[in-house]
Amino acid sequence: MSERSARPGFVAASMAALGTVGLLVGFLLGIVTFGLVGTPLSVPIDSLPGQLVFTVGTYAGVAGVGAVYLLRYGLPLSYVRLRSPSVRDGLWTVATVVVLFGLAVAVSALVTRLGLPIVEHNIGDSIRANPAVGLAFVPISLLLVGPAEEFLYRGIVQTRLGEPFDTNSAVAIAAVIFAATHVFAYLDPTNLAGTLVTLLVIVLPLGAILGTVYEHTGNLLVPVLAHGCYNAITFGLSYVEAVGVV
Repeated sequence: MSERSARPGFVAASMAALGTVGLLVGFLLGIVTFGLVGTPLSVPIDSLPGQLVFTVGTYAGVAGVGAVYLLRYGLPLSYVRLRSPSVRDGLWTVATVVVLFGLAVAVSALVTRLGLPIVEHNIGDSIRANPAVGLAFVPISLLLVGPAEEFLYRGIVQTRLGEPFDTNSAVAIAAVIFAATHVFAYLDPTNLAGTLVTLLVIVLPLGAILGTVYEHTGNLLVPVLAHGCYNAITFGLSYVEAVGVV
């Protein structure tokens, strides 16, 4: 039995493994990249240049895992349904960003009202220590984070899941895999409950929304741009807050 003709359970497990491998390879390549570039220059990893070098390596690794998968199975780039955007795609991108921020506001209010624990992305400390990190991550989000994560988790993982599963199931499973692979980005050993709540009420719905939009538009560029813009605006607001403008 080949991977391409495998049973649904095996496909789900293999895509969970692929998502995990993407995370691990990205992390390891980030470390290697920093070691090759940052260490010889005596750049601390928590400095702005160090963060940028590590991040570039990390997301190059994430995208690289996706590229290797396509090559391994002889799949064309069209497999991930990437094409030039139409006016309709642009409108869907804007609408998705608005929905994502609406979700963030609603979740924040709900969490506060219910007194639930929550955590922020682990880069938050770096931004407070050096606000320029938040500003630098605006273009990084648009050019690296959004494209790399959507290429792997929506373009490949979700598309592959859509072969043995119906669309809604594929979106849901891909969203769970996406949320699970973000555990280290939000991990707070002193607030494990907050980490779990954050993944369930913020990252999981975000992945589901991006996955739904991907299926509705049939164009990977839409979730790529929406994800990148959402992260970029979030980091931009974190910078503004860190410098005391608001």
